[in-house]
Amino acid sequence: MTGSLWSARPTCGDYEFRGSTLRIEVTDPEEVLFPTDCGLSLLGALQTDTTFELANKTVLDVGAGSGVYTVALLAAGAAHVTALDVNTASAAATRANVLRNGLDADRLTCVTSDLAEYAPTGRFDLVVTNPPHLPHDPSYTTAEGLEVALVAGRDGRSLYDVVVARADDLVAPGGTLLVAHSSLADVGRTTRELGNRGYTARTLEVYEMDIPLLAYAEHKQTLLGHLERLRDSGSATFEGDRFTVHAVAFQRPATTGEPEETR
Repeated sequence: MTGSLWSARPTCGDYEFRGSTLRIEVTDPEEVLFPTDCGLSLLGALQTDTTFELANKTVLDVGAGSGVYTVALLAAGAAHVTALDVNTASAAATRANVLRNGLDADRLTCVTSDLAEYAPTGRFDLVVTNPPHLPHDPSYTTAEGLEVALVAGRDGRSLYDVVVARADDLVAPGGTLLVAHSSLADVGRTTRELGNRGYTARTLEVYEMDIPLLAYAEHKQTLLGHLERLRDSGSATFEGDRFTVHAVAFQRPATTGEPEETR
């Protein structure tokens, strides 16, 4: 997976995924976040683990952003992808990138909604997400697309917690929740809470990378102070300015006592 070293300026780039060369562009990176190495790590894991089947799957892309996952999954043969994002600019960016790559837009549905309020018509074979993972502080948090994509509540877990709470509403029996999980947001807690509901966890890859301090240069010490607080409480793991991203597949049991239904 070569996408972690973008070959062009930071509003566009090419990446390889399962035999396809794909291109992602954003018009305004302050409005829609250009894909980060954290998000790309999940595609890197899927590139390495070719046993993870994507063809003919119904997929929900939670926090679709620019559509980097949606594009990759459609190119890999997903039957249909629903791209969900609370950012109103995401739908246009995702659809434009799907069309830019010559993919079938009839296999795409874009939804602008908060995940907590999203009402799917059925469950999905695969739910994929790279949640925001930095702790909130009023000095650096705004309502812009960049901040919505990176900052998530006091402990950086706001979207993780909603994903976990709604997993049974979203993931079909026998389906998979695939997460790019930051070590800054308590990987163990997510694993325990889903494990208590019968999900089995498989770590595909673990990647080490820099905490995105450049984006918060003016507030670096404030952000690090929050992260150190979380580390002291046992809910964040990092060394210096380096953390890890875990590409984890949580599989729901095939038998739940409920009728199987997918979108």
